[in-house]
Amino acid sequence: MIRFGGPIFGSSKKAAGAGESHGAIGFDPVALARAHKAKGYTAAYAPQVKLDDKDGIKAIRAAFAAEGVMIAEVGYWDNLVDTDPETRGRNRQCMLNAMTLAEELGAACAVDVFGSYCHGNGSSQHAARNFSAEAFDEAVEMARYFIDTVKPKHACFTYEIFPFNVVDSPASIAELIKAVDRKKFGVHLDLVNLINGPRAYWGSGDIMRECVRLFGGRIVAAHAKDVRLKEPAISVILDEVIPGQGKLDIATCVRELHKLPQAVPYMIEHLRSEEEYDQAAAHIRSVAAAEGIQI
Repeated sequence: MIRFGGPIFGSSKKAAGAGESHGAIGFDPVALARAHKAKGYTAAYAPQVKLDDKDGIKAIRAAFAAEGVMIAEVGYWDNLVDTDPETRGRNRQCMLNAMTLAEELGAACAVDVFGSYCHGNGSSQHAARNFSAEAFDEAVEMARYFIDTVKPKHACFTYEIFPFNVVDSPASIAELIKAVDRKKFGVHLDLVNLINGPRAYWGSGDIMRECVRLFGGRIVAAHAKDVRLKEPAISVILDEVIPGQGKLDIATCVRELHKLPQAVPYMIEHLRSEEEYDQAAAHIRSVAAAEGIQI
């Protein structure tokens, strides 16, 4: 079952980029929830709200519930394995706060990338150690820590799939699920981030089916994106593009998510403007309609 959504724009036309919160800020919760409904969205990125703003959290929950809009994810985008101990500790505390906020908002999940063994941005600095047994064990320990500390009844903790660390393939994700051994450890499925070469590029539908086969019941959120292989190029260069301008098998993605028994928010991201988001939404809806699926 798919709950479709994307960002809502206010007076500012700036769109969130990679590693930035997609959640709206400065909106009245009622107006924001209604704006999602007006776009035809049934899922939303969590609005930006402070953890100690109990009245604001309560108002957001009530407003979105009244409009039938599911809060998809609370994103915290910083390096959880920063090699500087002070920075790493601060980032993990912020992730713990994000997990707590997700639970209080009734969001489907809290999400962060695992990061990279470097100091600073873990999404753009890469290390061989990211694929080590130590990295896998640390991913397991962190997931257990966030879940066991918050003890969520609703929200799941998730790592977003990322091609530069241990959360990089259906097999590794399935292995993590088994090792973490917590019901509230979920999968945040970003199919584009599993495309790491030409074979995967042309076989994205097969990868999607493998994900559902291996851990379909654990998928609690997904990103709606597209990817295009740069040509001509001898090396592999992949660019995110507006859905419909790439080669991702969106039809299979929608079909596989739709057949799952749980509600899965399917969220557009990383586009430059409201107009591009509207274009993306129209394309994805048209693909779904061709499959006999209404989103």
